Formats: sequence, C-alpha cells, structure tokens
Amino acid sequence: MNPSLTKSREELLQRLLDFLWRQWSALGVAGHAHSEDPWAIDPEALLLFSTHIARHDSRLFDEILDWLHRNGAWINLQRLGTLHQDEGLGDSAVLAAIADLLSRESSNLRWKLFLRRVGKSDSPASGSVERLFPTIPVIKEPDPDFLRHGLERGQVALRGMSVEPRPDQPATFLFKLRALFGIQARAEVMAWLLAHDQGHPAEIARETGYFRRSIQNVLNDLSASGHIGSMRIGREKSFAMLRHEDWRFLLTWPDAEEFPRWVNWAPLFKAIQTLLDVLGKPGLDEKSENFQAIQLREALKLASPALARASAAHGWSNTADQSGTNIIRTLIADLDSLLG
Repeated sequence: MNPSLTKSREELLQRLLDFLWRQWSALGVAGHAHSEDPWAIDPEALLLFSTHIARHDSRLFDEILDWLHRNGAWINLQRLGTLHQDEGLGDSAVLAAIADLLSRESSNLRWKLFLRRVGKSDSPASGSVERLFPTIPVIKEPDPDFLRHGLERGQVALRGMSVEPRPDQPATFLFKLRALFGIQARAEVMAWLLAHDQGHPAEIARETGYFRRSIQNVLNDLSASGHIGSMRIGREKSFAMLRHEDWRFLLTWPDAEEFPRWVNWAPLFKAIQTLLDVLGKPGLDEKSENFQAIQLREALKLASPALARASAAHGWSNTADQSGTNIIRTLIADLDSLLG
C-alpha cells in the first residue's frame, strides 16, 4: 500500500476545496475566505464543478444551496445545461436534486424547467442510493429532494446568510455585466472582448460556452453600437473593442488598472475532475508505483486537451519520468500557479 498517494490526493482535494470557498465567498456565500483573484468567476462552470468537489465538504455544499436559494435567478440555466452536457462537467444526480429543491420556491420556477432537462438522465436504479457526503452517515430521516435522485443526506436547513454578489470586485464582473446587458450571451461576449485584443466568433463561442451562431448574432448587434469593430483576417471575421478606455467606468474596485482576466473555466474544471476520478479508483493505493504512474499519465493524457483549452498560456510540467505521487505533487504545483 502507498499511503503517500492517498495523502497527495487529499492534499489536492483540500486545495480545491479552499479554492471553491474563496470563489463562492467572493460571490456572497457566508464564509471567511478572502479573494483578490484578478479573474472573472464563471458561475455556471463553478456550480457544476462544485456538484462534484463540494460533496467532500458538507458545510460548503449547504452554503452553496443557501446562495442559490437567494441568487439562483442570476444563473443562466440554458448555459448551465449546455456546459454540463457538452463538457461532461458536474454530477447529474446532484444537479437534478439541487434543481428539485430550488424549484419548490415560486421565485425559482425556471429551475423546474431545468429539472426536466437534466432529470431524465439521472434516474437511479431501483433501490440504488449513495451518500451525498461520502464520509457522513445519515442518522435521521433523509432529505426527500435528494433521495428522489438516489442521494442520501440529512434534511436541508438553509441558514439564509448569503448575500447578493457585490459589483465592486473583479470576481463578480460577469454579474455586473448581466445586470447591465441581461443573463444571456451578451454579458459573456462583453467580458471576453474587454479581456482580449480581438477574437473571431468561433473562438469566442468555444471560450464562452455558446453556439457560434448565437455569438455571431450578438457580435453583429454590438457592432451597430459603434463601440465594437470588425475586420476580416483570412476567412475569419475578427471583432474587437474599438476603445477599451471607454469602458473603464466598469472598473469600480480599488486600484483597478485592467479588466478582469478571462479564464476558460469549464474545460479546466473538467480536466481536474477527470484526474480526481482516476485518483479515487478503488485499490489504486495498493498497486505498484509504476502502475500508479501509468494510470495518472493516462489521466493526464485524457485531460490535456481540456487543460490546453483552459490555459493556453500556462505551461504544464513534463511528468514523463515521474512516479505516481510526484505526478500529483507536480500537478498541485501547476494548479497553484494557475489558480493562485
């Protein structure tokens, strides 16, 4: 048995939980994590990733539920479903249970429609139930909303401590733009253009999680404003902000010098989720170092395209000659560099 592999996985998981606390606290979850991250948070990708990772921290999971109960209207449910299906990101059963819970409130009726979209693929086999929180046994009556989706946990009791996202920090930049332009593709397109010199519709569509035709239509409409310009480069028509300085009134946080960095979060989270799934395979600890390294390199190989899409400017370390535990430590160092 290799206890160092288990320790390394636990260290990686703890880093990710700390990261999630930092992100959700920036959005208004009740917590003490402090964020000075220079990027805009993607709420849909963050929620999907949390359905997987936050199962290892029941307090974080329930604070996210509390936040959604108050701020669920700010989530773009169509985009949430698209990222879930196209990227394979998130846990279908957990997502459906959350939608079931939220849809009981009249202010969250849109979640009922979303439940119909995701609930079809997560119906548990007869009598198939697993713990929502793997290390926490359910002693009293389980929560019915989660039990309907094959997940056993205690009754949900929301604390009502979450607040709305504050507009005076880079992390909530998308929420600021959604308040100005609506909860549709226009907000993501604006955030992307403000963070880049220029881009073509196919590229922006891949980065934002929308269909190319939708992005093309948004860019054409924005061009009519006189603030967005376009030029043809080869076969592609590229779009750009004509004057970034015209939009500096949006930078309402202290010492703001530039617009929030755009990170393609969905493929990055999917890659991490893939790696954690491999690390959690039963019996992997008891295999040889060589076998573990082979498994981890295969996982990295599967995750590499997503990592490249998420962070083209970030160089991932070469793990070709490393042992299983050293691969994980190298990955942790790379994630620390990328996530801060």
